[in-house]
Amino acid sequence: MIFFIATDSAAQKKPNIIVVLADDMGFSDIGCYGGEAKTPNLDALATEGMRFSQFYNGARCCPTRASLLTGLYAQQAGVGYMTGKLGATEEYQGHIKNEVATLGDLMKDQGYTTLHVGKWHVGNIKNKTMPKDKGFERSWTTEGTVDYWNVTKAYEDGVSKTIDKSKSNFLTDIQGDKAIEYLDYSKTKDKPFFMYLAFNASHWPLHAKEEDIAKYQGKFLKGWEVLKKERIRKIDSIGLVKAISDKKLIDAEVPKWADYPAGDKFKGYNAVTSDKHDQADWDRQMAVYAAQIDNMDQNLGRIIAHLKAIGEYENTIIMYLQDNGACAESIGKNDENLPGTAESYIAYGLPWANLSNTPFRMYKHFVHEGGISTPFIINWPAQMNKKMKGSIEKNISGHLIDIVPTCLDAAGVATAKLNSLEGISLLPLAKGQDVKKRTLFWEHEGNRAIREGDWKLVSRYVDDHRFFKSWGWTKAPRKKEWELYNIADDRWELNDLSAQNPQKVNEMIKEYEQWFKRVGAIDRKELIEGSKEKF
Repeated sequence: MIFFIATDSAAQKKPNIIVVLADDMGFSDIGCYGGEAKTPNLDALATEGMRFSQFYNGARCCPTRASLLTGLYAQQAGVGYMTGKLGATEEYQGHIKNEVATLGDLMKDQGYTTLHVGKWHVGNIKNKTMPKDKGFERSWTTEGTVDYWNVTKAYEDGVSKTIDKSKSNFLTDIQGDKAIEYLDYSKTKDKPFFMYLAFNASHWPLHAKEEDIAKYQGKFLKGWEVLKKERIRKIDSIGLVKAISDKKLIDAEVPKWADYPAGDKFKGYNAVTSDKHDQADWDRQMAVYAAQIDNMDQNLGRIIAHLKAIGEYENTIIMYLQDNGACAESIGKNDENLPGTAESYIAYGLPWANLSNTPFRMYKHFVHEGGISTPFIINWPAQMNKKMKGSIEKNISGHLIDIVPTCLDAAGVATAKLNSLEGISLLPLAKGQDVKKRTLFWEHEGNRAIREGDWKLVSRYVDDHRFFKSWGWTKAPRKKEWELYNIADDRWELNDLSAQNPQKVNEMIKEYEQWFKRVGAIDRKELIEGSKEKF
């Protein structure tokens, strides 16, 4: 486990580092990964830096954040499920273990001013696991998921405060303002800074400003089938994932767009139930979602502009990623209020989530590619190899556990000390050098996977179709326990090769079981039976 690493002296000036984490977005939602939302600032980072076609998160909010912050698998960090305690072991205690260091601790130890803005969701005040307790000198957080219009309280440096809405009353804008304020604070310290910027966008509820929604209203009336075709072609043309038939990539549970009345039949938003929506209603939902992403990018642009204004941009590493795949949860489908407004509290549901995750299968919660694949962009203007600018890394699979070693490498920690960590530094790739391939593992809510080279063995939890049926998806039980895919040829996970490769399956199961035991993971059924939570 990571505790603390002694500081190494570095001849050159240490870079500033900003890690940007977005929430509940699909693989192809941002512009430079094929989406409809306008994200010129993220697109510019990708053009100036590099992006990955195979980067993985932890399938869900809390496990992802725990891994990102500690460089450990979620169970090792103490957040094997979510923030609620599940079972009797510390691997599922629901907050980062007290003895485990976070990036706040580690980067402070390397001489950095440590800053956090946004969602936390890996601890609480009661357990003394808020950002100020985990190494962050300055922190502003609303602790968990909130809404964008009606949030009134935040914890700043561990103290509950009423949010100042004199500049803005929209959460993402408030987070952008606070990030800029903290950048100015860091300038007074004569030290490099590390900032963890965790936007709530674009997690439900669908809240956005009307001027942003207006950019997209009507653009989704083509319907999810047509838009999916367009995304598949765009993703292929970018060079991220090659195109195949769109019909193979549409979830069987996604209704046909043509089954909904064309236009605004119901004269205004009509959200009694999703089966009574007209096409204009569905368009409104996705327009709000795109507007959330657009607004997040605007705020990132403000932060980048400020970095340039204070002379820190060239020596600042910026990394961008997302916490899980698109969310298919049917939240608020009986909410009759207009999406985007403060009165509404709704998610966009399975059909649009299937579009967001193009070209992959499944969603948030699951460890098929749609649940764990995220964009990853890294840019360091002062040190980026010219040949790597605008490149797409297609051979190496990155993972959340790589963020800590990447940051420590940038801070000047000796390579020999990084070799003991779970992950690897990704900085050599930005410099045009190679890194080693390794085996990666996942477990969340009984969903399991192992990625070994081009092989991926994956399993849906046996009872997941019962847990999620109230949300209107994953109704069909799994057909078999384990599925085997060659990701080099079949990133979409459509051609199960387990029957043809039983020896490989058994070898990978054995390796998975060894990891499962090593990190303290527990069988899902055993956890549920020993828990007071309702499932």
